[in-house]
Amino acid sequence: MELMERWASRSDAWTPEDDVTLAELVLRHIREGSTQLVAFDEAASLLGRTAAACGYRWNGVVRRHYEDPIRDAKQVRRKALEERRHRRPNRTQITIGGDKEFTLDLLIRGLRDFERRYHELTDEVDRLQNDKVDLEGRLAELERQGTTGSGVLLAAATPEQIAEDSRALLAIMERARRLIQTDSGDAFKPRFQLDAVERVTQD
Repeated sequence: MELMERWASRSDAWTPEDDVTLAELVLRHIREGSTQLVAFDEAASLLGRTAAACGYRWNGVVRRHYEDPIRDAKQVRRKALEERRHRRPNRTQITIGGDKEFTLDLLIRGLRDFERRYHELTDEVDRLQNDKVDLEGRLAELERQGTTGSGVLLAAATPEQIAEDSRALLAIMERARRLIQTDSGDAFKPRFQLDAVERVTQD
């Protein structure tokens, strides 16, 4: 996370006022049952940035300072859904074909359950989007540095490097075999055959 924050701070000159504006927009959209992606679009037009830049700033730097307000905003949204669910009086029954009857309340309750489930799924989408932005930021930083976190270069070994390393290893093994034969005479013979090794080395 610190790596993301350094990168985000370095790549864009965000002011504290920009961060507050972005946070207020995201919190308002959460309270009203909208999504963070819609909030990023609105913030982009208001702050003169791209929606992706707003999303990256929110996930990389701002969000961690607003954990409690985010939780409160989601609670407000849940309460609003509950109030709407219980607000209307009972409706008369309606018969639809045959003998199947239901009330308008039953239909409205079903739609509100669908709305609640929709918001749960949008929360999950937001969480996955945040994870995606987080991973993309880390990848961008690693690509910029050209190294992994431990400082090891990301470049993979080529077939030529593998062949050269194999030849060097086989040459060492051959020298070791000769040393063993020189020290032990013919009484000691290694258990492995080096014919294949010599063929690979020559190849």
